[in-house]
Amino acid sequence: MMNSMNIMKWYIIAVLLVLIVSACGKTPINGDLDGRWQILKIEYASGEEETPERAYYSVALHTINLMQVGVTSQTGNMEYTGDSLFVEMPISKIEDLLPFGMNGTEQRFGVKELTSKHLILQSDFARLEFRKF
Repeated sequence: MMNSMNIMKWYIIAVLLVLIVSACGKTPINGDLDGRWQILKIEYASGEEETPERAYYSVALHTINLMQVGVTSQTGNMEYTGDSLFVEMPISKIEDLLPFGMNGTEQRFGVKELTSKHLILQSDFARLEFRKF
């Protein structure tokens, strides 16, 4: 039979193991914004609309990756403040960013809608609509 001291020791070990295991993973610091977003539609300030094929924004921590399957992949830095998304693509060319609704290597988007499944970003250049992929 186990005495109360042994039971307490096993209880403490179990609690510590749970804490250690749960502390190992990085939690999403950007809330619902973290993850991969498929661009459904780009509506330009000129009134033109575009539906890109297999184009995505991937967000994790302070990094953003713009990817069009089989075409290009661009990586940059980003900061999310709740109502704004600031994107900086220091090694990208503007012509490589245009298919992603960006007209510069530094872009500020207003976050018009953000849920776990739907995202709308708005800049002076374009309005982008996404679904979580």
